[in-house]
Amino acid sequence: MLKEYDSVVIGGGISGLTSALLLAQRGKKTAILEAGATISPIMNGFSRKGVHFETGFHYASSLGEGDFGHYIFNKLGLDLEPFPLLQDGYDEIHILPTGRVFKMAYGKQNLANNLHEAFPEEKKAITAYLDRVENTLSKSFFLNMHKKQDSLYSAAIDSPPSLQEVLDEYFKSPELKAILSVSAFLHGTPPSKISFGQHCRISGSLYKSAWGIKGGGLAINKAYKNSLERNGADIFVNAKAVKIEYKDGKKHIFTDKGGLFVCNTCISTVHPKIFLNIAPKNVYREGYKARINELEETPGFFTLYAILKDGKYFKKSNMFVVSDTNINGIFSPDMKTRSYYINFSNSKPQALSIISLVPPSEQMWDKKAPEYNIKKEKYAEILKKDIASLFPEIADSIEEYLEVSTPATTRRFAGYYSGYGLMHDVNKTKILPITKIPGLYISGRSIIAPGLLGAIITALLVDKIISKST
Repeated sequence: MLKEYDSVVIGGGISGLTSALLLAQRGKKTAILEAGATISPIMNGFSRKGVHFETGFHYASSLGEGDFGHYIFNKLGLDLEPFPLLQDGYDEIHILPTGRVFKMAYGKQNLANNLHEAFPEEKKAITAYLDRVENTLSKSFFLNMHKKQDSLYSAAIDSPPSLQEVLDEYFKSPELKAILSVSAFLHGTPPSKISFGQHCRISGSLYKSAWGIKGGGLAINKAYKNSLERNGADIFVNAKAVKIEYKDGKKHIFTDKGGLFVCNTCISTVHPKIFLNIAPKNVYREGYKARINELEETPGFFTLYAILKDGKYFKKSNMFVVSDTNINGIFSPDMKTRSYYINFSNSKPQALSIISLVPPSEQMWDKKAPEYNIKKEKYAEILKKDIASLFPEIADSIEEYLEVSTPATTRRFAGYYSGYGLMHDVNKTKILPITKIPGLYISGRSIIAPGLLGAIITALLVDKIISKST
């Protein structure tokens, strides 16, 4: 089965969907090849006993009128309904060693007031730090791409200092540093390795506003599907790309079911290490390929999913629960320092997701290994006991634990064990979207930034590169 297109996008996650949509909007005959049964399977979530659980989207920044996210949703033709989260505490941070509970507010002054009240001795430093975050964002693509087109390439700049270096420069309190860096959980790279600018783009932008989307991940996927269909793009699911060849000036993409897609422009959004296995051998220099293969993976996710008893409903704040004021500790290889992100849904009965970071190794999470299920059940019991001990009011409200997911679950739907792909380590090799093969590009969450808007930013950058080269 040979099909010819102007452009083929490998991978139907958010970055791939955005890339395909941008190409189709320019009149390119475009196809998406998704290995799973649906587009963006991680974003879809799942349902048990009539309750929907989110697995790929919890909240985002910059979706207000005039903000970047609002602009880009309109540009892409996505019919979505953002709604603001609790302004006085969209996240609740529990620091177990000290017993402190801190509510993350958005709105610069609201956040500053909360921090000043909690850490009066660091008031001056807090004000200066928040000013620096605001200044960094004002110069970045994240909030200004729709106002200053020439700022697009700033999205690819990821230079020192690290987040940890900046926190150490401003603050003395370990608790305060923990509060301002715990959202590293959202991008999978510890404060000592993530650049300050990258952290600002992903997490610091939440200081301005935090938004949910009505219908969550399912609504996002539906909006993309509808817009892609309106713009004439073809979506092929259960179509795993297994080989890319370059001949006669065109890319030939072979799928696991015997399909062959021929195109001028190909964008791969699969994990970079997977891309190396399917790409032509001369896609990069050998030394560059070796450096990519040496890049560190973000931690994996081990998640418990539960529903609460009828009539039980918790405030809509998400919870970060950390057992060490040094947030770098929760990214330690042995993961003995257990910390959690707890998400409460808007559904009735209310759904609850408890996410813990674990090593992303195949050796640990190989589903074919005889000890896999034993290990899975054992770790689930540890998490349940932790919740019962730390938050008895939550444990007593749980009707039933319905599901458990591990890094093996992520691999089933995304092709890899880590939660966010590769770490964005400020001191390591940066993967650029351009390859040595004309018309072959790489995109996805491991290139510029993870998350909904990070994936969209990456696609926009690649699209501008393509536009300038044609």
